[in-house]
Amino acid sequence: MRKMAEKQLGVPISKAVISVPAEFDERQRNYTIRAANLAGLDVLRVINEPTAAAMAYGLHKADVFSVLVVDLGGGTLDVSLLNKQGGMFLTRAMAGNNKLGGQDFNQRLLQYVEERVRQRHGALPSRKQDRHQLRQAVEQAKLSLTLQPSAVLRARLGHEAGGVLFEEVITRELFEQLNADLFQKILTPIEEVLREGRLDKREVDEIVLVGGSTRIPRIRQLIREFFGKEPNTSVDPDLAVVTGVAIQAGIMGGSWPLQVSAIEIPNRHLRKTNFN
Repeated sequence: MRKMAEKQLGVPISKAVISVPAEFDERQRNYTIRAANLAGLDVLRVINEPTAAAMAYGLHKADVFSVLVVDLGGGTLDVSLLNKQGGMFLTRAMAGNNKLGGQDFNQRLLQYVEERVRQRHGALPSRKQDRHQLRQAVEQAKLSLTLQPSAVLRARLGHEAGGVLFEEVITRELFEQLNADLFQKILTPIEEVLREGRLDKREVDEIVLVGGSTRIPRIRQLIREFFGKEPNTSVDPDLAVVTGVAIQAGIMGGSWPLQVSAIEIPNRHLRKTNFN
């Protein structure tokens, strides 16, 4: 990664700020630092991913106290409750689901599409290439549905000479129905961090979204309805963590036009609650 960055920027890189999952203990953080040292990097600071995301949204310089970070990626869900005073962040509570993410939403749609193939052509796709084509088509349809109410799923099945072009219109409503129970599970760790943090949902100042799966309109709607206000969507959720890390590195290197820096208060007694 260091060599890739040096090639892209055209300058040598010797120092870094690194983000890690908030649940990492001291041993895991030390191993991360050692790995960076072996790559020739001097680690200026290790910060939690939720804190980095909050910095990307500019919350280190905003007048907020309680920040809830929802990180929903391809395979896992992580929810963190942060308290901020001045430039200091304290992680109050963590919860999540290590078996819930975008891949699970894809799988529900894939099962539906495979059944439609069986109904139309009399058999499920058996060739490895066909299943790969369907998975790619499902992923593309899911991405399209974040921006529009329907998408046409297309996949060529069978050998090219004697194959068929499978097409199916997928609506956002259908996608939401297929995943209704999975979407609802997102609220469970949110409720848990509020309970552990002894905070009413109305007292949360900012809701920060991280991870590509938070682009799904129904997920944003559920979060909005639960809190009674809009989550902060001003930053690309795929880039929130890395943007926050870059801001922290810029501040520490003196190249970022801010005097304030996010300092984390370690909470060694904190444990993540998992709902798998």
